[in-house]
Order: sequence, then C-alpha cells, then structure tokens
Amino acid sequence: MRNTLATLALAAVAALMLSACNGGSGSSAIAPVPNAPAASEHGRAHRNDTGPASLHAGGADFPAFAYNDETQPVGSYNQYQAPPPAGTVFYAAPTTGTIYYCINSSGDGRKAFEDNGDSGFPPTGPCAALNASPTGFGGRQDPLDFVGTAVALPSTECCGPGSPYYIHRDEGTTTWGQPFEIPQIGGLISLPYVASEYNVTPIKLSTWSLCAIANGTIGNWDDPALTKDNGGNALVSASEPITFYYRSDSSGTTYNFIYWLNTECNQTFGAPYNGSPYASPSRSAAWTGAVGSSWTGPTGNQASGSDFIGVSGAPAIAADVQSTAYATGYLEGSYAKAAAKPALAQAWVQDGPYSPHKGAPPFGDPTNHNDLVHAFANVTASDIDYGVGSDGNSLNSSTPWCQLYIPNSSFVTPTTANSYPIVGISYLLFYGQNNGLHTADKKTLITFVEGSSAAHIEKGYEYTALNTSIETAVLNALAGNSSQAACLQ
Repeated sequence: MRNTLATLALAAVAALMLSACNGGSGSSAIAPVPNAPAASEHGRAHRNDTGPASLHAGGADFPAFAYNDETQPVGSYNQYQAPPPAGTVFYAAPTTGTIYYCINSSGDGRKAFEDNGDSGFPPTGPCAALNASPTGFGGRQDPLDFVGTAVALPSTECCGPGSPYYIHRDEGTTTWGQPFEIPQIGGLISLPYVASEYNVTPIKLSTWSLCAIANGTIGNWDDPALTKDNGGNALVSASEPITFYYRSDSSGTTYNFIYWLNTECNQTFGAPYNGSPYASPSRSAAWTGAVGSSWTGPTGNQASGSDFIGVSGAPAIAADVQSTAYATGYLEGSYAKAAAKPALAQAWVQDGPYSPHKGAPPFGDPTNHNDLVHAFANVTASDIDYGVGSDGNSLNSSTPWCQLYIPNSSFVTPTTANSYPIVGISYLLFYGQNNGLHTADKKTLITFVEGSSAAHIEKGYEYTALNTSIETAVLNALAGNSSQAACLQ
C-alpha cells in the first residue's frame, strides 16, 4: 500500500511538472532555444519551494526566455512549481533561494508591484499556465520579491503622494519605500512566419511595407510592395490575405512596437517609397494609433483583406502564427526562435528609411546577434533619465537616483550600421525598503544580472546585456554613497 501511494504521488508530481512545462491549451510547440548556454554554466541544484527562502516574482514575458526559458511555475507556492531550468539566468543566479518567475505581462507585473487593480490575480494567487487567464503569481507572500516590465513606470502609476504606488506600497504602518527600477536586458521584437508557406525566405520588409502591414494598408502577401522588397520575387503564388496577431493584454512588447511604428512610419518617405509600388494617394504607411501598452492599431477584417486578431501573451502569438496559414504578428524574438512543429522564421526588417545620399539601408536580421548588439551600441549611462517615467514626466520620487529610465528615443532609430531596428529594454522593479525579506538575495541577484556571467547566458537567446556603463550605474545605485542612500535596503 505504501509503495502504491508513493507511485501515485510520483505520478502526480510528474503530471504537474508536465503541465508546468507545457503551459495551457493552445500554447506554442516550444523546443529548447538553439545555442542556449550549457547547463553547467554557473548552475547549481535548486530545491522546490519547501521553505521561506525562495523568491517569487513575475510579470513581463519579454525577457522571460533568458530568465527561465519559458518554464512557468504553475500553481501555488505550497504545491510543486517548476523551477528555472539549467542554462537560464535565474537558475545560474547564486541566490540562497530558488527564483520562481510567473510569466504574464508587463501590465500585470506592475499592477502586482503597485498593489493596484490586481485583485483578480494577486501575488499569492496561483500562477496560471501559459496562455491561460491570469490567476496570480504563485507567490508565498504579498508583495512579490520583484517584477519584470518591458515598459518603465509612468508618472500616472508612481511615485509621489496620490499615485497608486504611494497609496498602496509607500504609506501606512509598513512601507516598502520608493521603487528601485533598473534597466536590465535588451531584446528585439520580430515578425514571425511559417517559412514553408512562402516562396521566399527570409522575407524582407522595408520600413514602408512593415508600416503599411501594421496599419492595414497592405492586406495580402502578393502585394507588389512586398514583391519589390524581396528583389522582385513574389512571396506567394496566389493572393493570400495577411492574418496579423497583436497583443490583447497590457504589454511592454506592444508599447515598444508601437513606439517604433509611431516614430518610423510618420516620416516623409523618399524615393522609391513615395511612389509605385509603395505610396500613392490611396496608400499610406502612416501610423495613427496612440503610443501605449495596449494595441491601438486596426482590429478585425480590413478593406485591404488583412485580419487583425488580438491574443494574450507572446506564447499565444507564436502558437497562433504556427496554426494559422499566412499569419504573422509581433513578439520577442526568442519565442519565435524556440518554436517548433512547425518552426517559425523571422522577417528581416529594414534598418531605417531610404536616404538619397546613401541609398536603401540594409535589412536587419533578428537571428544575427550582432544586429541586436548594434541596435544598442550607442546607448550608455548618459542616456539614463533619473526619476523620470516612461511618459516623460517626473515620477516625483523622493529617491530619483533609484529609478533609472532609458527613453525609447535613445534606441528607436539605431545609428550603428547593420542593426535590427525594432528593440526594447526590459526593467526589473524592486522595493527600496524590503523589511528584511530576502534582502541579501535580492542584492545578490541584482549584482549577478548586471555582470558578465548573466550577459553570457543572455547572448545564447535573442537578448543582449546593456552597455557596461549602464550596469555600473545600476550597481552604484544599489550600493549608494555618502550623499545618496542605497536604493535597496
């Protein structure tokens, strides 16, 4: 009888592990990321969460492949939760406790961090499977130890008196202090597609054409502009409408993609993009949607033939592009890189507009790590706006040196040749005053993610570490000095 119960228990654990790794229904067929770092790199054995030492976090899916290889810690802390696998940043971090990162979205992460509007998915609620509606973060306590977000805190959320963060986290008998916000990792936003459905691969998209796809002007893959982009080679043999998947949740990926569209699509295009087969009186590439974390572009069927469909999370976009003929969308490149059965290719995107003096710019390759590195080559600590929100307004923080924000304007138009142009920076949010909760481990984690070991791991995925001057600025803020208090205590 005892052996039978043990067998059943092991079977139950195995089922939970399989559920945690595979996510919910409709999740993308994911394979290990090619060329990911070896499991032995700085790795160590992690135990399950059987005590209070483990760290619980969550939020943005944008950086999640580097953090935990899309391994979702489904369930609650007192159940089995899948730990980060070997070869990932959070596995390699030399913390005492295991780091469980529940993947959902930037908006959900900030809500949990601020304790504002998260009643339906609180920090202590169970972490949902990938692609399922949020139910919580699987945390041991409220608040979480930290969260990830691919768009920095705006002034409407933090940090002065009257802001949601101040009301819920920074006043009362127990204060969590002003936030410590650090720019941690750079990634790219790619346009995935199933290569076997097209006559040409890689598909190349000029700036004009990508803008025209995103705003619904180009609705078919046989559009002459796309044929022109690809050296006169038709992408498809017959008219095939474009199905475009966008994020229906509050997403930092959406914010960064729309910021690029708003910047690059509203320029004055020169030849050849100001005439046939590109622009005409009835064909414009202009972007008219507002910049924000929610999709503000077209929805549903368009007169051009395309269909815009909203889904929640990058894993859902990858899965739906895999299962829908002639589909694309936007997501962080690692999700496309890891997709299998069928594999997803990623479109090359033109690095900037046409110049009459330099001619047509080259196309950036999202699968070439150097093209991502070049996109951030000139982003340094001098670009940090301390104490400023993502909306460009002051956060009214009492510790502005602890909120390190890098405006998208610093990287939206890369100035280094051979860059992949659509990129974003993801942030980690910690509390300034941690009330003795995992304080040493949080300092250890920050020091690790700002170092060379984490950078080496990130390189194995479609991410890049930021300039060393930015990492130094983060570590200086962590330590404090004679005139500025340490940002994490």
